[in-house]
Amino acid sequence: MVPTFSSLLFGLAAGVTLVCLGCSPYDTQIVLCDQIPDGGCPTGRGGTCEDKLCQALYDCVNGVWQRTEVCEGNAAGAGGSGGNLPSGGSGGSVGGLGGAGGECTPVMFDHSNDAEGCTPDLQTPDCPAAVAESCAEQACTTGCLDFFLCTQNGWNAVAYCDEDGNFFVAPR
Repeated sequence: MVPTFSSLLFGLAAGVTLVCLGCSPYDTQIVLCDQIPDGGCPTGRGGTCEDKLCQALYDCVNGVWQRTEVCEGNAAGAGGSGGNLPSGGSGGSVGGLGGAGGECTPVMFDHSNDAEGCTPDLQTPDCPAAVAESCAEQACTTGCLDFFLCTQNGWNAVAYCDEDGNFFVAPR
């Protein structure tokens, strides 16, 4: 008995299906880095050694800062202007790189409506607000531009970084 074209096609489809069942999708979850090392500038945010504040350039790889280049001759210990957090959640800028000594101002967002399981998942440059909460001065060095809380109504924008790397507590 000679197999027909349709039976060959059915067999091929069944074989491909069984092979694909053993395949798992690539893990596409983004792992964010914590605070960039002192004097470091992120390459993902356009950092270059032309910026005299950059002592070294770093890239965030799987949640770990990897030094990609040392910036010879740039000022050691230089920092940004710092800044104060806005009061009452009315919005305002926080200095982009921290003050002298690398101070960090914690940010407290309103978590009273927090929920879990918001979809779709955030994708860079959108990040969970927790990335910014530990250090407002370093929030814009993480590669994130917009920060969100997962609430009962879905993702809620609570902060952002402007094109100059300044952190603002308020949605755009």
